[in-house]
Amino acid sequence: MLNPLKNLFFFALTSTLLFSCGKSTEEMLIGTWSGTDFKFDQTEGPDLVALVQGGKGLHIDGKLILEETGTFIITSPEDMMNGKGTWKVKKDQLIMKTENAKEEVVYDIVAISESQLITSNEVAMESPLGNIAGKITLTYKK
Repeated sequence: MLNPLKNLFFFALTSTLLFSCGKSTEEMLIGTWSGTDFKFDQTEGPDLVALVQGGKGLHIDGKLILEETGTFIITSPEDMMNGKGTWKVKKDQLIMKTENAKEEVVYDIVAISESQLITSNEVAMESPLGNIAGKITLTYKK
């Protein structure tokens, strides 16, 4: 007859080994991601449909390439360069710093798997018609 305490220890050890062998967030992020969905939930400012459609047009079928070296490249659907720089992960956030800009963009990682990535980030900008703010949710497939 098996000792219940030994069973519990064996289960805990097996579970730890099983889950520790999974890929880290960084490892799952590495690769080429293709934009599949773009959502903008506006919280402030005038309704600028053209601005939202422009962002969607750059994202859908555009590429986000996250390299193992910690660098990234973003291309438009027409394979034109749309940004490059460095990336890192801190907790559940993807932090990207463009090569020319000295600011970082912080994306919350909403969901990640081997084949899908969903991020969200708060945005705010000034326009001639007033301030615009909201939350952008980007979906990718690998």
